[in-house]
Amino acid sequence: MKTQATVALSCILLLSCAATEPQKTQPQAKPISSAAVKSQSEIRIETDKPADIVNVTTLTQQIQVSMAYAGPDNFTATPVPGYQANHCYLQQKAAQAVAQVAIQAALLGYQLQLLDCYRPQRASNYFLSWVADASDQKTKAAYYPRLNKADLHQGYIAAHSGHSRASTVDLTLLRKNAAGQWRPVDMGGTYDLFDPMSHLNSTAITTEQKSNRLLLKDLMQQQGFTPYELEWWHFTLHNERYPNSYFDFVVN
Repeated sequence: MKTQATVALSCILLLSCAATEPQKTQPQAKPISSAAVKSQSEIRIETDKPADIVNVTTLTQQIQVSMAYAGPDNFTATPVPGYQANHCYLQQKAAQAVAQVAIQAALLGYQLQLLDCYRPQRASNYFLSWVADASDQKTKAAYYPRLNKADLHQGYIAAHSGHSRASTVDLTLLRKNAAGQWRPVDMGGTYDLFDPMSHLNSTAITTEQKSNRLLLKDLMQQQGFTPYELEWWHFTLHNERYPNSYFDFVVN
């Protein structure tokens, strides 16, 4: 009887521990922007370019503009609809903030490289059709090696991107090498790498790479930009001018 009682007590304790132990859950990808939680009635697609959306190079020359979607060097492997020129357009307040970031970066010996700025809505539409094409996997190894293409809409590809509101920018830092040439600093993963390594606080990167990410984050936050947790390169201006407008004029 003593043995039976001991076994019974052990079972009760085990069940109690199992009941009180917190359940482990998989981390959930966050939406690519606040657009993901907006209702369709809140979203306005606008085809005209407002006068206060400007070319950032009119405000500063301390940047390099390298629009990834204006050519084939991107995750679709093709030039993206809506990008007809290598220009960075942003709403004026966001453009002025980027210009201030460029000044502060220059004081530290860095230069900004802008990789995407305003994005036409038609580009987001194209990205959705690309995700839906399961037969096209030619960029998987370079851009989404550990994810299924169909799952890229969970945090990376959205029907409505904050870029189309003209106050979001993708960028990195450049620094001169021994030959005096500007080169991207090591951020621990390339632009548009859809992978946990691209998460702002990834633990899979080196101390130097983490330091570079934090420097970019600090420079941007000082000028009013909010970082995106899943992409170290992605920042949106706080209190943006057009929170519900998604523009679709061509970049030319």
